[in-house]
Amino acid sequence: MAEEAKNDGLVHLTIDGIPVAVPPGTLVWAAAKQAGIEIPIYCYHPKMPPLGACRMCFVEIEKMPKPPQTACTTPVSEGMVVHTKTEKVLKARRGTLEFLLINHPLDCPICDKGGECDLQDFTLRHGPGATRFDLRKRHYPKPIPVSDRVLLDRERCILCQRCTRFCSEISMDNGLVMINRGYRMEVGTAPGQAFDSIFSGNTVEICPVGALTSAKYRFKARPWELKRIPSVCNNCSVGCNVRIDVRVDKIMRQMSRCNDDIDDGWLCDRGRWDFDYVNDAQRLRTPLVRRQPGGVLEPAGWGEALGMIAERLRTIKERYGASAIGGIGSTRTTNEEAYLFQKLLREALGTPNVDHHHGFFPGLRDPLTGRPWMLTTAIADFERASHIVLVASDPYERQPILNLRIKKALKAGARIYVVNESPTELDRLATRVIRLPQHGAGAAARLLLEAALRQENLRNPSEEVRTRVLGTPQETRQAEALCGAETTAALRELAREIAAAPAALILYDEMATLAPGCANLAPDLQALAVITGNIDRPGAGVGPLFEDANSLGARDMGLLPDSLPGYRPASPAGLSYQEMLTSDAVKALYIMGANPARHLADGNLRRGKEFIVVQEILLTESAQQADVVLPALSYAEKDGSMTNVDHHVQAIRRALRPLPGARADWEILMDLAALLGHPWSYEGPEDVLLEIAAQHPLYQGLTWEGLGLQGVRTGEVEVAHA
Repeated sequence: MAEEAKNDGLVHLTIDGIPVAVPPGTLVWAAAKQAGIEIPIYCYHPKMPPLGACRMCFVEIEKMPKPPQTACTTPVSEGMVVHTKTEKVLKARRGTLEFLLINHPLDCPICDKGGECDLQDFTLRHGPGATRFDLRKRHYPKPIPVSDRVLLDRERCILCQRCTRFCSEISMDNGLVMINRGYRMEVGTAPGQAFDSIFSGNTVEICPVGALTSAKYRFKARPWELKRIPSVCNNCSVGCNVRIDVRVDKIMRQMSRCNDDIDDGWLCDRGRWDFDYVNDAQRLRTPLVRRQPGGVLEPAGWGEALGMIAERLRTIKERYGASAIGGIGSTRTTNEEAYLFQKLLREALGTPNVDHHHGFFPGLRDPLTGRPWMLTTAIADFERASHIVLVASDPYERQPILNLRIKKALKAGARIYVVNESPTELDRLATRVIRLPQHGAGAAARLLLEAALRQENLRNPSEEVRTRVLGTPQETRQAEALCGAETTAALRELAREIAAAPAALILYDEMATLAPGCANLAPDLQALAVITGNIDRPGAGVGPLFEDANSLGARDMGLLPDSLPGYRPASPAGLSYQEMLTSDAVKALYIMGANPARHLADGNLRRGKEFIVVQEILLTESAQQADVVLPALSYAEKDGSMTNVDHHVQAIRRALRPLPGARADWEILMDLAALLGHPWSYEGPEDVLLEIAAQHPLYQGLTWEGLGLQGVRTGEVEVAHA
């Protein structure tokens, strides 16, 4: 057995008499944690390099000089014997805590961190129990606003440097730094610099004491008053895992909930603090109806509102035909609700006109790979890329946590190329920035593809692509003229880099495909990845960065005029999003969780429309023009699933009791289907997910229970052979 243990590729050691086997390079602290042994830490964080500044994690390691040693900086070795409870270790920990508490204020009852403070907990478990310090403690003015959202109580700071190392190692913006030296050292901002990072809230969360606090949460609640519910952020397509902290049916804060495959344990400030619309006092609580043409919206009962919808839609269908009805779905409702919405439109009302606001992708699938338009790689694989090319995309503003993944790849040696019209946050870290003219992304993609096709080292040359691109030289000349000689030369050099790269990742923003001249942006970049062999290789890939929390799920569920769930062609195809808004042939619009009025130049939805229904949580511009407004629930008040940018299907769970008077979108659709003569027998979203899984190759076998706490990512192989 001993010989087998030596050949298992692990390092074997003993901690407090407990045998432990861990991978090489593991730190003693992590090995102890695996064995269920607590070693207290302040400066150490598992997502950052070790520092050994706080001297709290002392252990005694046999045959090592100068005991005790720091467990957070010492890697394990074969046969190592570690003790965590010797008198020398316990005395050293007591001494460290005594020094930390000398100037620390005894304000636990009013400190936001009280009840979840490491200093509080470790003092109780490892501290001296009494103080020998009888002089006046140090005092500072408090709090200091280091930003609009983060406040600093300097006298509570224990100089663990977690916050400053996050800013230098993870977000790489140096928003917070250590200033002064010796006993005057403190956390602050560099002279003339602002702490305006979109990741600033992470410093509050990882602070082990109450030095950094959130202006939004400060003095709002105590930790023991909060109910904690695991869920998923609803603010962009990354799908970061969050913990919703609730007090008296009000969201008090959202905290990160580590999912290494998606968020790596971090959360952007939008995901952390932009939830006010859920708590908004102006939330819709009762249906509203316009009883007279040109009249005002008035409160009504659910029976009256749903009855009016069913009657008016039947009348319009009889008078003009089913194709006179259009449905605009949401990119922020659940998969189950998107599925039922298209089912209601197609089956109960018989109209093919179903769509949502999205980028332009020709056809349901990329013809070169046979896959739907989505990322061909996982978020976690970003850091394995050798080259990352960002075309007409800005993850820092649009999908912030992907920005951190790209920076992690940069630290691992990746070369970053930014091809964009406007400056981005990543410009300062990029190997090269190629500035494009307005609406030049489509031309840039064409030039990249054309230059790559002329390389001799292509891994997967495609005659179809070669004929399409090289056979239309006039389009290339137009692209050259738009971009100019200098930019064209830079793009061709980049194409050579991509062709020779061990693993190139090509990313573009979904909405960039809607710009003039960018209709071929997606297929050209997809073809570029295919011919250079950057598909189905570790770290390599291509794909769109979607806009909203369930943008990809909306596509999967068939909220497209030419697609049924599972990317089966719809016959006949219906009208597109823009066509439904502008066509006089569409007399009725049913809008769920969307605000299409913002996509019309004059904002007028009523032109040519006889009847408009809007399901929403607030009275948006579109809802104000509706004939019937139905109050819906937010993501925090219902169960369901959502699909993120790299096709992780994840569960959102009800954190709040439903707002009185409002209903979940799936419940509204169920009631309306019954009134239209198509009663459904679903008991809840779980049953709808089972039906989706039975029809959709990407969701095959999924169950509500199977999604667990961190979701399931389905692979592209199933899609390719669907």
